[in-house]
Amino acid sequence: MRQYIRLTAEDRVVNIFATVFSVIAMLATLYPIYYLLIYALNDPIDAASGKLYVFPRQFTLDNFGYVFKNDHLITSFLVTVGRTVLGTFTGVLFTAVAAYALSKERLLFRKVYSIAGLVTMYFSGGLIPSYLLLQKLHLLNTFWVYIIPAMFSIYNALLFMAFFRQMPSELEESAKVDGGGDLYIFVRIILPLSKPVLATVALFVAVNHWNDWFTSAYFVSDQRLWTLPTIIVRMLSDVNIMDNMQNMPPGMRADPLSTLLAIKYATLIVTILPITIVYPFIQKYFVQGMMVGAIKA
Repeated sequence: MRQYIRLTAEDRVVNIFATVFSVIAMLATLYPIYYLLIYALNDPIDAASGKLYVFPRQFTLDNFGYVFKNDHLITSFLVTVGRTVLGTFTGVLFTAVAAYALSKERLLFRKVYSIAGLVTMYFSGGLIPSYLLLQKLHLLNTFWVYIIPAMFSIYNALLFMAFFRQMPSELEESAKVDGGGDLYIFVRIILPLSKPVLATVALFVAVNHWNDWFTSAYFVSDQRLWTLPTIIVRMLSDVNIMDNMQNMPPGMRADPLSTLLAIKYATLIVTILPITIVYPFIQKYFVQGMMVGAIKA
């Protein structure tokens, strides 16, 4: 027979306060995104009059239609997707390999490598040295400027190292007895057991690639290689407003400022949707990986 703990008056007050606070926090987090959605689904001229809070007054899909019909936006969307997929794969794999080596005491100069990596967490070379370095490496204005510099992150490496260290050493010892080398052990034993931290780091890297506008804005001049966040940043700038007006359908030019704002919101919805869809499928691994990083790192 189950025994229930009887709540005191103080417990009920705390539960009510926690529930109310959680609901308020949830609304404060989700409503701005919802507002973007209803604004993007509303006629932009009507939306400019204000008082748009819960539902669209004049429903329309023209704003999203402009996003998916604009070749420049579609190209930037494909570049962002390609960057995110390839950058996440290479970033997670390369960081995991480096972290696995750094987690071993037998690695020569291990402390030197670790200290050098930790220094980069607190100090950076700055924009100009970074630009000159990428220029010398012939990465400027290429797709690879998104991929190669982001292949390693010391913070993500620390998460990997913390996870690898808590694995039983007997697993590797038994594999070595059977003749397995370090690469075989890493690929066949370590990685399959590292799903929580792999999902955590993959989410970090993917979100960083998906949302990054800085690299595209400062290191890429070819508009065909611009990412979607960069397009959003520039969409309502004074420099590009006339170009955007000329690309609009005739029916959307009556109020260009309101129309551009609605298109920007529609683009934002399209931008955040993929990450929002992917997150629930890796949430449990993400929570487990963060707990490992919080306890072990």
